[in-house]
Amino acid sequence: MQDEANELKQLNTGYLFTFIIWVAILGSLGIYLVVSKIAGFELQGSLDSNLPIETIKYVFFAVSFGTIFIVYYLRKFLLRVNNSFFDSILQPRSQHPAVAKYRIAILVTSSLLESIGLYGFVLFILTKDTMSLYLLLIISAAAMIYFRPCKDELLSLASEMKAQSENRPISH
Repeated sequence: MQDEANELKQLNTGYLFTFIIWVAILGSLGIYLVVSKIAGFELQGSLDSNLPIETIKYVFFAVSFGTIFIVYYLRKFLLRVNNSFFDSILQPRSQHPAVAKYRIAILVTSSLLESIGLYGFVLFILTKDTMSLYLLLIISAAAMIYFRPCKDELLSLASEMKAQSENRPISH
C-alpha cells in the first residue's frame, strides 16, 4: 500500500514537471511571435532576388505537415512498453521508469512540433510574410495542444510497464 502511494506520488510529480516543460516549449511560440513583431519594424526587406521564396514556402509547409505525421507515429513508438531502444538509453534510479520514458517522448515530439513555428519565424525573417508566420505558428500550437501530455496516458504507461515487469521471468 505504501509502495503504491509512493509510486503515485512519483508519477504525479513527474507528470507535473513534464507538463511544465511542455508549457515552456509551447511558450516559445509566443516568443517567436513577439520577436517577429519587434523585429518586423527593423527588417529592411533586403533579400536576394535570386532566392526561390515560393519554393522555400512550399518546402517549409510540406516539412511541417510531414513533421506532424512523423510525430504521430514517433510518439506511439517511443511510448511502447516493450521498446528495447528506449530501455537501453534510460536507467534513472531517482524517478519512476514510466516518467522517464514519457518525459523523453514528450520532449522529443514537442520539440519537433515547435520547429514548425520556427519555420514560420524563418520565413518571416526572410520575406516579412506575416501570413506564413501566423499559419505556421497556429499549426505548431494546434499540434502541440493535440499531442499535449496527458496524465491518464502516463498512468496507463506505468501500469503497462508494471504488468510487463511482473510477467517477465526473473533471470539469474
